[in-house]
Amino acid sequence: MELYCAVCTYRQIIEIGQQEEWKGFPSVLTYGMESYASALPFLFVPPYQEPLVSRQKIDDRIRAELIRTYHAHIEEIEDGWVPHQYDVFRCPTCQQISTRFWCALFLKGAIIEPVHRCEQDDSVLVRLSLDELTQTPCPSCAEQTLEIR
Repeated sequence: MELYCAVCTYRQIIEIGQQEEWKGFPSVLTYGMESYASALPFLFVPPYQEPLVSRQKIDDRIRAELIRTYHAHIEEIEDGWVPHQYDVFRCPTCQQISTRFWCALFLKGAIIEPVHRCEQDDSVLVRLSLDELTQTPCPSCAEQTLEIR
């Protein structure tokens, strides 16, 4: 999908949802091979190789922590099911919009989700729905004229 401003020249490609090549969680965080569904051999991905969910969408520290948490609490996670997808996030400080990997580990008494930070100012990014996205000010001109096509 393309996000664009009706007033200025701001344009950005955004991704939402799961990709066709994705399999189950947590293998999607590594190379996506079902033979490595446990992902234990790959708590981190070597820097010279690009994982299935790219480093632009989730950093390696968060990636490893999600895999560790999943395996530490696998008995609590019903049928091992973890919702996971690309979602749109916005920085509350600089208003930059980006696509990031989101998932939720539903544990007894807690929900574990990745916490993404802005590369420019280190603020915690806020997850947006598509409805919220069109009500968000343009990162370039600050007008509330963002549209999706």
